[in-house]
Amino acid sequence: MSGRTPVSTPEAPTPTGPFSQAVRAAGLVFTAGQAGRNRETGVMGDLAEQTDWALRNLDAILRAGGSSLRDAVKLTIFLREGTDPAPLNRVYQEHLPEPRPARSLVLVSRLKGPDMLVEIEAIGVVTGDPEP
Repeated sequence: MSGRTPVSTPEAPTPTGPFSQAVRAAGLVFTAGQAGRNRETGVMGDLAEQTDWALRNLDAILRAGGSSLRDAVKLTIFLREGTDPAPLNRVYQEHLPEPRPARSLVLVSRLKGPDMLVEIEAIGVVTGDPEP
């Protein structure tokens, strides 16, 4: 046994490639990057909307693995170059209570799709049983 368990939930977008939504290992949940696509409509909005949906999708995936955004210890954010991060920071603060997790912000020239402005991945501590 490898000690790695894939995590999957219908409450977040289905992966578009050969990877898991997340993997649970060593008491942590490691998520794949999540775009800010509205999972109900498929629409990509402005940066604030994309950040909100990316964080909501991450929380659903983390909860499916027995964690949550409240238990996140590290987030990595990929932001399209030239995009003002102010809306991202505002929404980020609404979703993540103090003490906030460690965070890296990486500026990239291109993300998948012409409307995609942000992608976020997380690592969360397992604090409970995975949600069904």
